[in-house]
Amino acid sequence: MTADSVDEVRLTVADAMVVTAESVNSHDTVATATKKLTRHHLTALPVVEDGRVAGLVTPQQLLAAAPYRLVVDVMTPGITPVPADLPLVQAYAAMTRQRLDVLPVIEDNELVGQISAANILRKQGQQSDPLTGLPSAAALRAWASAALAHGHEVSVLFIDLDNFGIVNKTLGHVAGDDMLVAVAELLGGLVRDRTDMLCRYGGDEFAIATTRREPEARELAERIQAAVVLPTDLTSGLNRVTASIGLSGGRRTEGRTRAHLGATIDDLLTLASRASTAAKDAKHTAESTARLSTANGETRWTAVPPADTVQQARLRLVDVTIRSDEAGSEVAVVLRLGARESTGRAAGRVHGQGIFFLAAEATLDALRLTAGEEHVYTLEEFTEVPTAVDKLAVVVLANRSNGATSFIGSARAPDLTHAVVKAVLDALNRPLSRTLAQRLAGQTA
Repeated sequence: MTADSVDEVRLTVADAMVVTAESVNSHDTVATATKKLTRHHLTALPVVEDGRVAGLVTPQQLLAAAPYRLVVDVMTPGITPVPADLPLVQAYAAMTRQRLDVLPVIEDNELVGQISAANILRKQGQQSDPLTGLPSAAALRAWASAALAHGHEVSVLFIDLDNFGIVNKTLGHVAGDDMLVAVAELLGGLVRDRTDMLCRYGGDEFAIATTRREPEARELAERIQAAVVLPTDLTSGLNRVTASIGLSGGRRTEGRTRAHLGATIDDLLTLASRASTAAKDAKHTAESTARLSTANGETRWTAVPPADTVQQARLRLVDVTIRSDEAGSEVAVVLRLGARESTGRAAGRVHGQGIFFLAAEATLDALRLTAGEEHVYTLEEFTEVPTAVDKLAVVVLANRSNGATSFIGSARAPDLTHAVVKAVLDALNRPLSRTLAQRLAGQTA
């Protein structure tokens, strides 16, 4: 056993717990428990009866109940608290067995505090970023893996700063470091300890792992997008540092399965990173169609047409229709190449994001009908990127016939189904341009 391992075993619950004797009685009301939990900024409240810990009540349980209900009606009963002198590794195992993220701490059979999984992970040697004080990427991976082990669904937000390189080059690295600290403080004010783990991932990148439901995770991304707008004293037209955010995760109904928790978290980080890159690229594309001009001493951006107006052979979306009934759902996608239209279809019993997988499959079916039977692709991943306007989707496709080559595409549309279809076309129109040109030439021959 290494010295680090010995020190880790020697750490006890007392080294990482929050010292508090706050508790509620099972016959207290939900309103009383909520006020106490909020007042003391706790992640849970032990329920004590006759001097004995009889259960635990969490914010989620309180929020889901009417204020006049009794704690006994909503609490988790029959939990086993941990003693203050228990090694942290054993306390973590006790949490895993009881499928809880926090446990009461006792000493001489008296309540003396509570300990959370996040506190254990931080205490067990997870390094922090010296500049911002945030946990490291390793800490995020450990926290997210523990959340999966406890049965939670995990989403990852990957945050990449825009124009930060210009700050470093123009104002220097000291100013850049100050800005990173400011961003860390902004993000820290938006996350919640009980559901989120924020880290500095590296350079000008941050990441958040969260157990929030997907709509809440998307709302968090939108709040971050609105908050991270930092003015900078630059001489160029780029005078704000903003954020490009990618979101991945949530409950899956189709697609991959992973036996290893760490591999699953790495996959989520990779997808979220790709999505943030796609969001950044979308911004650059919008900026490339604009030109800086000056009139009457006033600087402004004015739109100009793209330089390349040559028509290319490419598949274009004509229509998307969705039919759903008790038997299941069917998506039909109509694509056009020149004068020829092809209709692809995909059907199945799906729910949640499953409809977007059907939309991608129908698009690939129409593409196969147009480009030829040898062009068979599968949808590997789908990610929605939160934006203030429209819906932005990122897809990852694979062609198994040529060594599992991956193709990544992104697109915006007023609704997510159309965005997914357009993202599939964005991924494949360029690599298939020669084939499509030959098909188009055959139409006019």
